[in-house]
Amino acid sequence: LRSYPLHWQSFPKRQYPYVYQGNHRQKPWLFYPDSVVLGPHDKHLYVTGMLANSLARIDLASGKTDYLNVGPYPFAVVLADQGKRLVVSDWAGDGVTVVDRQGFRVLGRVRTAPPLGPHSRAAGAHPTAMVAAADGPNVWVADANSDAIVEIDSETLKPVRVLADSPYPDAPPGSYPDALTLSGGKLFVANAGNDDVAVFDARSGKLEGFIPTAWYPTALAVQGHYLYITAGKGFGTGPNLQWQYIGNMMHGLLQRVDLDELPEKLGHWTDLALADDGFNAAQRQALAEQNAKTTDFLRRHIHYVVFILRENKTFDEDFGDYRAAGSWADPHFDLYGPKELPNLYHWAAHNVLFANFMADGEVTAQGHQWTDGASDSDVVQRLWPEYYSSRGLLWNAGPGGSSSLSPGAPGSHDPYQYNRRSLGHYTNPWMSYPERLYLFNDLLAHGVSFEDFGENLSRSRDGVIRKALLAHVDATYPGWDRMLLDGTRVKAAIRWLRAHSGKRFPHFIFIWIPDDHTAGLAPCYYSPDYYVADNDHATAQLLHYLASTPQWRHMAVFLTEDDAQSGADHINAHRTFALAMGPWVKGGDLDTAPLSQVNIVRTIEATFGLPPMSQWDANAEVISGIWRDRPRKDPMPVLPMQVAVQFNAGKCSRQLLLRREAGATGNLPTAAWLKAHTDPHGATVALAASARYTPTSLLKVPGPEQLRQEWIASKGRRSYRDFEAYLRQYAAAHGTTVASFEANEGKLQ
Repeated sequence: LRSYPLHWQSFPKRQYPYVYQGNHRQKPWLFYPDSVVLGPHDKHLYVTGMLANSLARIDLASGKTDYLNVGPYPFAVVLADQGKRLVVSDWAGDGVTVVDRQGFRVLGRVRTAPPLGPHSRAAGAHPTAMVAAADGPNVWVADANSDAIVEIDSETLKPVRVLADSPYPDAPPGSYPDALTLSGGKLFVANAGNDDVAVFDARSGKLEGFIPTAWYPTALAVQGHYLYITAGKGFGTGPNLQWQYIGNMMHGLLQRVDLDELPEKLGHWTDLALADDGFNAAQRQALAEQNAKTTDFLRRHIHYVVFILRENKTFDEDFGDYRAAGSWADPHFDLYGPKELPNLYHWAAHNVLFANFMADGEVTAQGHQWTDGASDSDVVQRLWPEYYSSRGLLWNAGPGGSSSLSPGAPGSHDPYQYNRRSLGHYTNPWMSYPERLYLFNDLLAHGVSFEDFGENLSRSRDGVIRKALLAHVDATYPGWDRMLLDGTRVKAAIRWLRAHSGKRFPHFIFIWIPDDHTAGLAPCYYSPDYYVADNDHATAQLLHYLASTPQWRHMAVFLTEDDAQSGADHINAHRTFALAMGPWVKGGDLDTAPLSQVNIVRTIEATFGLPPMSQWDANAEVISGIWRDRPRKDPMPVLPMQVAVQFNAGKCSRQLLLRREAGATGNLPTAAWLKAHTDPHGATVALAASARYTPTSLLKVPGPEQLRQEWIASKGRRSYRDFEAYLRQYAAAHGTTVASFEANEGKLQ
């Protein structure tokens, strides 16, 4: 009936994020409305503006809008004390801002967590959802990142009490409370991380139990005798036989709970919720005993761990044609096989391949958080779709990504620039960190030597990376650039490791090798087959070098993908693969235990005596059943590439060709290089249609589109049509339609 335009407002330079974090190449800058509340007598609408650090007041009759600067990244707004005051939760702050509604002015701020300054290293409490008491000035606030529910007095501007929102005493963070409601003297708290709703007695603050929910509950409401719960990820994913994008095949779910049944059933529901997460006392005790045995073995025999992370493949996409996997593999979904991945198939045959292995996140932004921190924060969960869809938030300033060490300036083509000490003020990544940060922080705190080749490092709130952490980053290791191949990355890593042999050799190595992401059909870039083959060959070169070191005798190597978003899988869209390799690892084993990326993190922690970072690694199995009693001496050969250099057809700019020619020799097209550049491949490129996707934008297209491009480039359009025909036949044989597989409605038995 009517629209009310909202405009970006400037905010003080001293207020986080210090520099505007929207897409400043598009005008106007964005207000980014996030939460709305209707004032008394329906005269005004109050709206938080996440990217303007503002609260807007809209006169519904005239349309006149006033703006008020509040805290950083205002999340929610509620009316308190019969509408006398407005309370705004500051998502990137340390509490809430209280506003006099009548005069529309800030009365003050109430801290719900320790204060944050520009140099703060802690990840922040993330105040999010709120609910006001029916009478009086008090408001409950959910500190999502620190698992705390804080009651504040909006009149005295003081905190009243804090409730620990943990599934068991002294649990690490991971509940992620992100919705609240009050009814019948009960405070209901939706725990997105634990898939449950905690029930507190609002008067005493006592935790009474839990109501199990579907995946990732995000909102609560009470109407009559019923509690309504929305779960953002519903029942999760099953097979994505139609190459559905994992990001949109998880339909949300609405759950209704009869509150009249609460007295009788809450005890049983609590048992279900805790058992589902492995959180009851008996489960935790049994796991602790099992993990202690495996940890004892690891501490005696494994002194070095290498974690290799690659990009975006499902199990079937790479191992669909691996016959030793039996029913765990489906050749119809195999895109790359022994021709492109001779070394990967060799490692699987001579080491341990995990076939029932899940990626914990859906996409890259989450995947790197899970592999580094055993969790991803509520910020990452909520905002990655906005980053991917270019709706105003800068990718390089966003959560996750290929590395938190993003280029020093938007649009930079210098992949080495992210290693420079003047990293600028791209501070959005700070608020995306989970409460206990990453493995690297723990390794540093516990005196374990490590080296990071291209992966996440935490910044302080002002965007600066601690010198102590920077000391463990190889400054010669390139970041995201599709024209610098993985061979170049691995050479840089090996060069550094050779220079740090003997006692200086790090006990933990994290190396990011991303070429199997490919560039799809982007004109003039390498073909998907070549990218995948180069990635396989480069990884083999790294392993061959590691096997030549004295440290190899006591080394374990884990290799996996950051997520599974780009491919199809006949079991689950979250399924990827992982490998364990090394002298103490069994040979030729197919491990089908249900595991995920968090199990690798937990195993690394156990090896080095590190504490857990979240509830998930705290309650994860240290990987067992794959270790040998005596080390073996099998070599780690480098099998030759079977794919010739190939380029995608298309119209090539001079700049793109120069980047490619320079990158082929591990260089950038600098002035010095341009004086005597040559094409090392001697290749010509056909001129055809103009580029549709750049390698950066390919990160943001749906996974099925990435796979479609890779499949056509690798096997041709005829093969793609044959695959579509297979799906139709499969659907007909099961009495359904191809579309029925979408959103987990059809199950592959």
